[in-house]
Amino acid sequence: MLHKIHEQIRKAAEAINVSEESELKYIELAGEINRKLKAEFRDDSKALKKFKGNLDNFEAFCFEYLRIKTKTGDIVPLTLNNAQKKLAWTVFDQIKKGKPVRIIILKARQMGFSTTTEAIIYYLSSLQEAKNAFIVAQDSSASENLYDMFRLYYDYIPENIKPMRKRNNSRRLTFENPALKDVERKKEPGLKSKITVQSAENRVLARSETIHYLHISELAFWPENRKKKHLASLFAALSKEPRTVGIIESTANGIEIYKEMWDNAVAGKNDYIPLFFPWFEMPDYRMKVPADFDLTKEEIELKEKFNLNDEQLEWRRYTIRNDFEGDEKLFRQEYPSTPEEAFLVTGRTVFNQDKLDAMSKHTIKGKRYSIVIPPSLEGVGYDWTTVRFIEDERGELEIFNEFDPDKEYCIGADVAEGLEGGDGSAAYIIDADTGEDAAALYGQMDLDIYAKQLDYIGRMFGDALLGVESNNVGHSVINTLLNVTFYPNLYHHDSYNAEAGKNEAKPGWPTTVVTRPILVDSLIEGIREGVWRINDVNLIGEMKTFVRNKAGKPQAMGKGTLGGCKDDRVLGYGIAHQMRLRRPPSTKHIMIPSIGSVTIKR
Repeated sequence: MLHKIHEQIRKAAEAINVSEESELKYIELAGEINRKLKAEFRDDSKALKKFKGNLDNFEAFCFEYLRIKTKTGDIVPLTLNNAQKKLAWTVFDQIKKGKPVRIIILKARQMGFSTTTEAIIYYLSSLQEAKNAFIVAQDSSASENLYDMFRLYYDYIPENIKPMRKRNNSRRLTFENPALKDVERKKEPGLKSKITVQSAENRVLARSETIHYLHISELAFWPENRKKKHLASLFAALSKEPRTVGIIESTANGIEIYKEMWDNAVAGKNDYIPLFFPWFEMPDYRMKVPADFDLTKEEIELKEKFNLNDEQLEWRRYTIRNDFEGDEKLFRQEYPSTPEEAFLVTGRTVFNQDKLDAMSKHTIKGKRYSIVIPPSLEGVGYDWTTVRFIEDERGELEIFNEFDPDKEYCIGADVAEGLEGGDGSAAYIIDADTGEDAAALYGQMDLDIYAKQLDYIGRMFGDALLGVESNNVGHSVINTLLNVTFYPNLYHHDSYNAEAGKNEAKPGWPTTVVTRPILVDSLIEGIREGVWRINDVNLIGEMKTFVRNKAGKPQAMGKGTLGGCKDDRVLGYGIAHQMRLRRPPSTKHIMIPSIGSVTIKR
């Protein structure tokens, strides 16, 4: 009797050990796979434990069990390089923490991240039950290549972890029992998981299914007329549960919705983890160095800045010379060293890009504040002594240089409607002598609030000459400045009144077919000659994407389209410089005792 009790205890302990061995950190091993492994390693628990150790180590799983086709046509184990490992570590670290995994990747060309992403998705989908994976490539050819990658993974996977597969004609791996008889399918149904690969060229994507693992490949190159609809459909289908995965990866393609998503990830405005991979992190991007190899000044700087070796620089030279016909700018866009280079705008840019690159090295981060405007007092206007500045990283006001009473300042203000998701109102306070930006005001604000902020800042900077764009909603801002806050130094523009037969001075800066070219040309000259210092990195960013459209009009690249760029800062800054050129020579500083030089109350 005692012997039987001990035997029962021993069997119970063995059952517990087997259960513990089957628990993996990142996946819940499917019943079908578990049964195959138990049958194969029935008498060798150590071998089973070692095998499951490989399943729990994604890098080992790739090398031991997954195969890829090289450019030479050889079938070899998938060996992850350091950049690919970084992606995998990021994914599995988030899974281990029980979070929904959301990652956006910006990369140089042909770095193997589709291979890695598909390996991650195959691992998660082919070893677990009831998981749906969905992959979308930019076109039919690319989607076929990705599907072939999955097929190769499946064809070479060991039989003991190869799930049953139901045959179908579409680009889909359906992991379930292919038997025709219901009794056989009920006895062993299989995983009931699937991997679907489709093209962004399709009219409809993922309308009626839940997605657990999503890969959006080369988003920047999707058909422009389908991006918005497809993304809305895919994101609605992607489960928000812990341990689900959504990966967006792409090389850059100018300024469009992918860049907007990347910028939002970098700014922390969405939950995607931004991962950037420069060209020199690709191990294959190296060439043998010739005997007469001498570094140029630029190559020496690159070598020091990014810790490059001569083989990498020789590969860079060869690629620029042969793939881009000597155009270094195109190389930087396709094989960037920084995210800024990835989104480099080529073509009909308005401002000198090299000058902007040089100026961007000297931008500074100012102190940011939110401005709390007091309520109006009936009959007496506003009590400006109660205005408060609250230090706030997302505040609308950024001060680069404190007010200097010995200097004169000008303000240019572009006006937007203040609609959420639309353009922002942008104003720049600049040194009237040097043109350097001392402060910037930017945000989506109600027009009366914007006017009161302009009034207060203008007074704070010595009653600076204030030019407000008078087009459309700008009249509302000007009305508040004239009749509510009574700003003392508002710019008035001389324009010819045909009916009266004379020039008349009207408040505000009118942006017209006559004045806009003057404003833009003045900025072109200033940037080209390098006569100003620009402190605001956001302003330089807008200048880099300020282009001439097909009709020749200078404006933001893709303006008015989904993911299009903005030019509010450019116009506000341009108006400020027009104020510099048009200010009366006798302008003097007028200080308000209640404000002083710079009153910042926290």
